[in-house]
Amino acid sequence: MNWLQRSFISIVSVLVVASGAPIASAQSDALSAPALPVAAAAGTMTLKPRGGGLLRVFGFRVYNAYLWTPDGASFDPRKPYALDIEYLRNFEGRALAEQSIKEMRSQEIGSDAVYPKWVAEMTRVFPNVKPNDRLTGVATAERTAKFFYNGALAGEIRDPEFVDAFFGIWLNEKSSQPRFRERLLGNKQ
Repeated sequence: MNWLQRSFISIVSVLVVASGAPIASAQSDALSAPALPVAAAAGTMTLKPRGGGLLRVFGFRVYNAYLWTPDGASFDPRKPYALDIEYLRNFEGRALAEQSIKEMRSQEIGSDAVYPKWVAEMTRVFPNVKPNDRLTGVATAERTAKFFYNGALAGEIRDPEFVDAFFGIWLNEKSSQPRFRERLLGNKQ
């Protein structure tokens, strides 16, 4: 990724976090959720897609994301679930980790005391992604977060507070993308 791409992504990231405005759009014609990677679904209840679609920021296609819940039921953070993201742009793993922390800060989730630990953990498990790569996060019954890169286990973070903070980026009421959150939760908007 060259300096121009990094600068553009940084500017977009700052604007998204700072504004809190619904500057993203979820494509109105629902995209079909691809099958959840077998390894990601192993050991969980029967997960089915609840909602999701295409995230665009300032007209740029960023990723397709889908929330998977037990039998496709309403989202319950106390039960296992998965968030499956197919990237449509190049992102460095470190940049994904740092942006995740920015989103958590904007939602006032977590604290400065745990952010360095979480950045290190995410950097350990988040690969660099390119278009069509999939990163699947699974919140387990044991309150850990398992991450799968293109269907293979990339790592696990064993911290219940992290699980809520990380998945809250998309699913918390304070999400910087409220319209997209509604789509993930299966609510049309």
